[in-house]
Amino acid sequence: MTVQLWNKPKAKIKTETKSKTKTETKSKTKIKPKKRKAQPSNRPTSDECRLATTALSSLHPHVVQQNDERRKTWLESCGRRSSITDSIVSTMLSQNTTEANSTAAFSSLKQMFPEWEQVADCDDISTIEASIRVAGLAKTRAQRIRELVRTVREEQGTISMEYLRDMTDGEIKQELSRFKGLGPKTISCVLLFTLGRDEFPVDTHVLRISQKLNWVPSSATRESAYTHLNEMVPSDVKLDLHCLLVTHGKHCHSCAANGRPQFPPKDGSKLKCPLANLLSSSSVIDKRGEFESVVEKKRIKMETNRNYADINRTTSKAVKQEAYMICSSTLKLEADVIGSIAVKQEVIR
Repeated sequence: MTVQLWNKPKAKIKTETKSKTKTETKSKTKIKPKKRKAQPSNRPTSDECRLATTALSSLHPHVVQQNDERRKTWLESCGRRSSITDSIVSTMLSQNTTEANSTAAFSSLKQMFPEWEQVADCDDISTIEASIRVAGLAKTRAQRIRELVRTVREEQGTISMEYLRDMTDGEIKQELSRFKGLGPKTISCVLLFTLGRDEFPVDTHVLRISQKLNWVPSSATRESAYTHLNEMVPSDVKLDLHCLLVTHGKHCHSCAANGRPQFPPKDGSKLKCPLANLLSSSSVIDKRGEFESVVEKKRIKMETNRNYADINRTTSKAVKQEAYMICSSTLKLEADVIGSIAVKQEVIR
């Protein structure tokens, strides 16, 4: 009998202790480290932009010389072309085609229609298409050009867009963006080359090289890259750096799309890309960022493990205290039972 009475409490101790352990285990919640928000890029720095401009200028000096002529013209006439309308139409024709084709298309258009009034009055759209066919997408371009000049004439009374000169950059962007065929890159080119404003257009060459230099993410679009680079590139190098990147992207095997430059060296050689040093600097900066990221992840992991240890330590103490209480109660119960038996035996006697 004594053995049975002693065994029952033991089973009770084991059951209650195990049940408590499961409860404590369920109470543990997995601590997930907070995700860090992506920080805005602070590249390219002003020094990087100037270094790239200097390096490319030594390889393509004629680009800077042409820009010097542009700057001289701006000082004299406030614009490279005498007509803003000419510049806008010419820029529209330059989209998705070569410079040679766009130049030929604009020249052909002006020969066919010496005055923009003639384009606006032309009911046979095929005539306009034929004059600009060399640039490609003739039907779409012809419709957009005629719609633009007709709208300007209706609103301004004459086909002249000189009123843009008195507007701010933001006002010009808002005004031109309502016309079909005038996107951020085209408008930025008009601001930079025609009005001499501090703009940094992003075409396919600028985007590709900027991604290669890690100035913008590989997933960046021309629009998102423009927003970022137009803010980061110093105003005093925007014109030169833009033109140099465009030219370099057409000549350098390392920076051209698929390694096939549009105008490779005539002797069959490959240009020694002066941006290689910038690429090295970029990788160092990226590795530093990756290192800092790894360190931060390890710090979060250590902190998480420390929290787990605290929980385990607290849980262990609670379980032990509960076990001690259960054990004490059990021993007391057994003592009462044994005492009761002793009393009964004494009565029987």
